[in-house]
Amino acid sequence: MNSVAEIQNLEASSAEEQQSAQADKTGLLRNLGDQTNLNGGPGTLRYLRRDEWGTIWDKLIDISPQGSPFVRSWWLQAVGGAVEILGYFKGGSLIAGMPLFSERRFGITLYTMPKLTQTLGPVLSPSTGKQVAAIWQEMEVLAAFAKELARFRIFFQAFHPSLHNWSPFYWNGFSQTSRATQVVDLSAPEKLCEHMAKGARRHIRKAEREGITIEPCSPEDLWRAEEKSFSRQGMKVPHSIEYLKGLHDAAQTNHAGGCFGAIDREGRMHCACFIVWDHNRAYTVASGADPELRDSGAHSLLTLHLARLAAEHSPVLDFAGSMLQPVELFLRSFGASQVPYNWIMKFPLWLKLYLVSRHKM
Repeated sequence: MNSVAEIQNLEASSAEEQQSAQADKTGLLRNLGDQTNLNGGPGTLRYLRRDEWGTIWDKLIDISPQGSPFVRSWWLQAVGGAVEILGYFKGGSLIAGMPLFSERRFGITLYTMPKLTQTLGPVLSPSTGKQVAAIWQEMEVLAAFAKELARFRIFFQAFHPSLHNWSPFYWNGFSQTSRATQVVDLSAPEKLCEHMAKGARRHIRKAEREGITIEPCSPEDLWRAEEKSFSRQGMKVPHSIEYLKGLHDAAQTNHAGGCFGAIDREGRMHCACFIVWDHNRAYTVASGADPELRDSGAHSLLTLHLARLAAEHSPVLDFAGSMLQPVELFLRSFGASQVPYNWIMKFPLWLKLYLVSRHKM
């Protein structure tokens, strides 16, 4: 989900390529100054100080429609690496912000997505007053972000599904492609089973007859389950045990998630999943299963358990957007609906040619 190689169906305009050739090559951590007005409008942009992450930033997350665990300070600190938050201030108050994660590959700085992170993107305070005023402010904020980020040579980021407007980024040389995630409405958790397909309910009953139960598990248990899933496909787990443990421990510390596994009477782990949540939405972040035990129905039982758990904290469960048809079919059997979201990107012509040569776009 988070790698450059997974971006598909991209169209880079000639304007974008020209801008890329002239892009600013300075690092993310340069000082913009506290009151540098970058967009010529009434607001100001500056990077937040670390002591502001847990205060004004998290307060914005609490009220924003784009708020999620992935943009909260504890998650951004747990992913490590070069992370900064570009804030937009108006009247002395933070009204919008955008987390930025960067890494160096082959001597090039890429602004992209941290591993196991579903979305970042702009986070805006909720609109108030007349619709025309709200739209005007949204365009003002997004235009300021787009103009600043256009200085970066390579940029890939997934935006929250609630943010549909990406026009200011298009006007500043960015491209877009749509992805989809699957979500379940948790407003009536007692009716979850009613909304499932018959096959899903049958698998759950089978798992229960075989004595499979859902228990908290360690991130190490989950990683081993992931390793079995990826090994079956001839692949390696794209993140380390240490990275997964860091996210898990941060979620536990903030009472915002944990790992759970489906275990049979013999103590065998059939499958496991890491889930995080806040008051807006819960997300399944990472999962794995033993291929030799995949017909037990445990995956369906675990999914139902996670949905019920998520309902205690959030109104929606987001399965974090797999585009694989078998996965979509499985999630649809639980009553999940498809929700689109935007990937916004900017890259030079040579990278486009490389992706085409590798059949990645």
